[in-house]
Amino acid sequence: MINRDSTLGTILVIIPLCFVCALLVCLAVVLLQPLQAEQIVVDRSKSILAAANIEVANKDVTKTFNERIEARLLDLASGDFLSKEEALKITNGAPIDGYNFQSAAKLPDSSIQIPEDQDVAKIKTRAKYMPVYLVKNVTGNYTSVILPFYGQGLWSTMYGYLSLSTDGNTIEGVKYYSHGETPGLGAEIENPIFTAKWVGKKLADDNGNVLFNVTKKVSDPAYEIDALSGATLTSNGVANSIKYWADSNGYGPFLKKIKAEGVK
Repeated sequence: MINRDSTLGTILVIIPLCFVCALLVCLAVVLLQPLQAEQIVVDRSKSILAAANIEVANKDVTKTFNERIEARLLDLASGDFLSKEEALKITNGAPIDGYNFQSAAKLPDSSIQIPEDQDVAKIKTRAKYMPVYLVKNVTGNYTSVILPFYGQGLWSTMYGYLSLSTDGNTIEGVKYYSHGETPGLGAEIENPIFTAKWVGKKLADDNGNVLFNVTKKVSDPAYEIDALSGATLTSNGVANSIKYWADSNGYGPFLKKIKAEGVK
């Protein structure tokens, strides 16, 4: 009979226990995976609706998103939407609204390298295609456009959604949904008091020069908002991310087209 207090006895107890624990963890991962995937979709939908200033109860998120939001895949270089068939080829049949541009930006075939002198957002690469979300009113008319954007802050890459009116230039809302900035300082980018300051600001002048800025001293209130107190580098990162994505290397060609032709 094996002495339970011996080294061998301890090992014989630990091995089955580790096996059972590992099995339980694996089962939990497999069983919870569908719920996690569903929650990711719900969280994304809530953030997009928040950027569009559409308030909705948790139980109505998916229904409202499907009724009010139309996802399209945009070719950034041309500023044109892909057809549904073309988009599904790019996403391998997955829903367009969930196109993982973060992963695409890391793959050579689906990304471009950003020249260092143009990389004001400090993201190094970006996807060739980006999901764009068209917001519809109850009659089905387009009322605004929501653009995913991101850029480097002080400690992290800051991801958000920017809502623009159909003139392609007036900001209607912004929602930061992922970042690792300092709580109480840079993390205030998601504070409604800060994001409310964006509403009504213009991205660019009539010549297409991107003038939106986050600054300690506002000199042109049509384009500028106050920086976050004690978070200069985060504020600079916010401004630079908008400057990159609103310009010719980001959504610039698309914004130029909707300024001239409207949202189609």
